[in-house]
Amino acid sequence: MAKKKSTAKKVEDRSVRANMNALIGVSACVAIVLAIIIFFVNMIINLLNSSGTIQINAGRALGILNLIKDIALGVAVCLAAYYYARGKKQGFRILVFACIIIYIVMAIVGCAIAL
Repeated sequence: MAKKKSTAKKVEDRSVRANMNALIGVSACVAIVLAIIIFFVNMIINLLNSSGTIQINAGRALGILNLIKDIALGVAVCLAAYYYARGKKQGFRILVFACIIIYIVMAIVGCAIAL
């Protein structure tokens, strides 16, 4: 027979779930705001460059902003994947956790290369 969860454990589970959802939401909001800003900056730079009067080379700055956006988006996706995989079969959890670790390593290497 399965044990019943105590009230304190239920409250703790709800609190952890609420905090995880808030963290995923904040990460997703940061990523979408950065994506919009980078999109508009890139569009303005392309319009200025195509007009021929002003030549702007902002490749490195846009590259760094794109990297920050990708990391923020990755954090949101990794947190959601981790939260989803917790209740699944062991093989699926291992796959998701391995992908998250690979993503973190790639993000660190990307930061080192960009800077």
